[in-house]
Amino acid sequence: MKSKSRTFFNLVTEVDEILGKMHAKNSNGEPIHPGTDHWNETRDRLMSVKVGGVTRFTTYPINWSMSEHLILAELCSRKDVHEAHIQLRKELE
Repeated sequence: MKSKSRTFFNLVTEVDEILGKMHAKNSNGEPIHPGTDHWNETRDRLMSVKVGGVTRFTTYPINWSMSEHLILAELCSRKDVHEAHIQLRKELE
């Protein structure tokens, strides 16, 4: 990474941790999709990532739409991508 910003590095690291722990399938072996518990929990964790201090300069840069995009991009970028995730991406483009 070229940026020297510690804040930016921390943001990227936290998002990477969340996306890296995300499962592509639920406990029944079915692919997750918008509305499933795991998808929603991952989305909520992404939206809770904050930048800034603990006072008035705190901001939450990832909104609902961005979190959905990040989740789907992660799922479709994995080597074991599920066909349902590819189809969902096509439907949402």
